[in-house]
Amino acid sequence: MSSDIQPYLPVTNTPVAGSIDFNNFFNLYSKLDSVINDSGLGQIFAMEFVKAINAEKKKEFAKRGKKYEMSDINRIALLQEGHIAFRCCIIRELEGLSYRKLNIAIAANPTLQKFALLDNIVKIQVPSKSKLQRYTNLLSCDSFSEIHDRFNVLLFKEHAFLEDLEAGDLYMDATCIRAQMRYPVDWLLIRDGIRTMTKAMTLIRESGIKCRMNDPKSFMSKMNGLCIKMAATNRKKDASRNRKSVLREMKKLEKTVRNHAVSHLNLFEELWEQTDYTKGRARVISDRLRKTIEVMPKVIFQAHERIIGERQVKNTDKILSLYQDDVHVVTRRKAESHNEFGSQLLIAEQADGFIVDFNFEKEKISNESKMLPQTLEYYKNIFEKAPDSITTDRGFSSPKLHELLKENGVYDAICPKSPSILTERMKEAEFRQKIKRRGPNEGRIGIVKNNFLSGSKKAYSYDRRHKAVCWGILVHNLSKLAKMLIEKELKVAA
Repeated sequence: MSSDIQPYLPVTNTPVAGSIDFNNFFNLYSKLDSVINDSGLGQIFAMEFVKAINAEKKKEFAKRGKKYEMSDINRIALLQEGHIAFRCCIIRELEGLSYRKLNIAIAANPTLQKFALLDNIVKIQVPSKSKLQRYTNLLSCDSFSEIHDRFNVLLFKEHAFLEDLEAGDLYMDATCIRAQMRYPVDWLLIRDGIRTMTKAMTLIRESGIKCRMNDPKSFMSKMNGLCIKMAATNRKKDASRNRKSVLREMKKLEKTVRNHAVSHLNLFEELWEQTDYTKGRARVISDRLRKTIEVMPKVIFQAHERIIGERQVKNTDKILSLYQDDVHVVTRRKAESHNEFGSQLLIAEQADGFIVDFNFEKEKISNESKMLPQTLEYYKNIFEKAPDSITTDRGFSSPKLHELLKENGVYDAICPKSPSILTERMKEAEFRQKIKRRGPNEGRIGIVKNNFLSGSKKAYSYDRRHKAVCWGILVHNLSKLAKMLIEKELKVAA
């Protein structure tokens, strides 16, 4: 097919009959469209979208010593693009698609085109995969908080959609959002660092900037051999002595590669303008190489302490990944995984299944009870009163927390740690009912993690993971509301 010939989709007004799954698919997006229009959430996102673009432009022009003023025409165009961006991101979360597959799905599906405001008689312009990724990560987490707050007010305070929804009873639990990383093995971290530096040096040398050294591939080949040798040490006698010997060879190789990387980085930063790389691409290569060079001495020290010195390293001082920031060891003691590597997420669910509040912690929280006061303050700020009750598992139980709930007039349904106290409390009918209702809270966390947080599984850095969590919670609540409205309409029709 010639590049100047564009593919066409058939245009018909023929109804689709006999497909229950498609009817559910179509009804969900139709109802979501009306919910977004009635709530004004799309308008809030679009305005924040324009602010973010305007801030980027001003920063870019300031570097060149110029002043930027956005015209009214550009502002209107960006507002429209913001509405499209909001809906495209909702589609991605609902369908769990990569940016590339999302681009194809929107281009091929008229229902998604209509929902994303892309349907047009003349030409359907589908955002590229790069632009879709930009849509997802452009706004800050504070902007998402404003959208989430507005949704809570509409849903539970103004009762804009359903009259019988109340957010007074909260059911809370914490979980771990795993980061995309392998199990942190010390000598594998050394292998990762050498590989990253070798690849960066290869890109620099391909651009014509070279320092005297052997072929970068030879270093990686030697490192792979050492990894095989290290993996085989446990099958021989004197495994500990052999591991120490192999690690010393790895340390020597890493020092050689790092010295070459420093030389290449210094030369590349001076002469990158002579290459074919753009400024952005050159910055990515330099930042990647510099970050790896800076962190490798800490990786070497950690491996030396644990393997050669046979000394423990504190969790706070451990380097778990070269590519993920703010990753912690979270001990969950679950059947499938005793320890997980990521960040803690607290979810506060109300009785109907909507997530009223969530906290995605950047720092490691030693005790879950320290996470609850934030939700209590958030609820009081949004609804101007304390919640009626709070129900959690025994991990949240602490004397200070019980006293805090009592001071605020909140019914304390936190499961106590003491078996005798639990036996006494189970005699209360209200406590038994709330503890029983807390069971589906585990299922709600599973639904959110498996169906709406696909973006967090592939996101790098805490900020990207946090944004993915914000998108997942928002789309979960929107789809939950849409399904409840559809169910209500079906009951009325029946």
